[in-house]
Amino acid sequence: MMDDLSRVLNNLVDDDPSRNVASIKNAVIADFVSSDKEVTVKSTDYFNHSYAPDLILQWKKDSSERHVFLRTTNDLDYLREDVTTVSDSKPILMPLVPLPSDADSGELEQESAYSQTLVAPPSTINAFSQAGRKNAVIGLLSRAVYKGGRGVVDQGRARVASETVAQGFVAAQRAEVESTRAAITLAEDLLNPSNSGQINRLLHAVWMGSGAAATAFPGATETVSSLDAEGLQLLLDISISDDPEFWMRIGAGLSLERLCETDVSSEVESLQYLVNYNLDRFRAKSCWVENADNFNLEISERRWSVASNVLVLQTRSYRSYFSTRPLSALSLPFRQRGPFPSIGELLDRAQQAEINISEVRIEAEDGRQLDYRTSSEGSLAEDSLLRDLSSVIGRSSHVQSAIISLRDGSRYIKCDFETGTATGRTVAKLYLSEFLTSALPLLVDASRRERVAIAELPDFGIEIADIESEGGEGQGA
Repeated sequence: MMDDLSRVLNNLVDDDPSRNVASIKNAVIADFVSSDKEVTVKSTDYFNHSYAPDLILQWKKDSSERHVFLRTTNDLDYLREDVTTVSDSKPILMPLVPLPSDADSGELEQESAYSQTLVAPPSTINAFSQAGRKNAVIGLLSRAVYKGGRGVVDQGRARVASETVAQGFVAAQRAEVESTRAAITLAEDLLNPSNSGQINRLLHAVWMGSGAAATAFPGATETVSSLDAEGLQLLLDISISDDPEFWMRIGAGLSLERLCETDVSSEVESLQYLVNYNLDRFRAKSCWVENADNFNLEISERRWSVASNVLVLQTRSYRSYFSTRPLSALSLPFRQRGPFPSIGELLDRAQQAEINISEVRIEAEDGRQLDYRTSSEGSLAEDSLLRDLSSVIGRSSHVQSAIISLRDGSRYIKCDFETGTATGRTVAKLYLSEFLTSALPLLVDASRRERVAIAELPDFGIEIADIESEGGEGQGA
């Protein structure tokens, strides 16, 4: 089958060199873009220049870039000279004609691999593009090759690499050593350490998620850190498992900061599994709630999504945002002036959800404020004097804020009804489960049924300690 570049080369116009160059570049750009949705390709004013690149690949998420030098020859000696000339930028050297069959076994392969230069004709990009459309893992591999590939990679080697890594990903889910090792070895040969490490971390995460022992993983476990955002995005997008234990093991090596680096819609079921199964692991600094009806959801239903570095929870009548940053660092349109609960409404909400309130700030109709604190370890939710106080200071009085004492007695959540926000004190971060069971039932103006349903944590019959002990300690992030 003839690819786009081959058709362009067959239809070059002899008397219009600039048009020919533009057509060639556009065909190569189209191959890159179809293979990697995250890449932006800039064309320069040069073509086949000794030192100046023809194209510049850029990735916004990590601000990385790589130069591409187009070449009109496939002569191995000339290409070796080019590798020496341009290798300082660790670029992609792209001959526009097919390479000789022995190009990947001689001096060009050794020198380009050593200098972190990728030598690859357009047919290589086309091969990765076709394979990546069918398999998201190959899409991740192809991006890693464009960012940090090295050595000579022709169309045949690209196909073998794609198949090996795809098989290794499936093997890691089953804790099969040989195919997993083959994928790791290939990545180490084909990619620079940074990008091969990404493949290694992905396979390690899936391996651990399968419940296999960390010591049996065939890669370099001493250098494995947490799964990066790109690998996590892929895991969520392809929804490889609905097993609670799998997602609890994945969560053991993640933080909410890392999860918020992804971009995942509420339609992605794997995100629902990951968050719901790790509510006692993921920790946030702040939470903001707004009324936002979604009648497509059942009263007891909640859906998670990630956007703009914030974890979002949507229910039938409201939306809440969880961030690892303080409120002052967020650009959310915090509401002003309520709606405020009355004293009675606040106490009813606290009793229904069994929330321990230690302090409230009450504002009377004329603007006077009163801070009311418990004098013991008990909750103000059971304080009859506080409930009667509204009749003394006026029925138009309302609660501006409340302090929740968490069950351990040493940590607190402040709920501000003026802005609809909840935060820990000072720099404290709180588990999502604590926000759900304590802050949200106070903040949301919802039916009792919905508040109870949202605050109810899933019970999977699995102890977190059991999950963490199976494969060693969590990776952290």
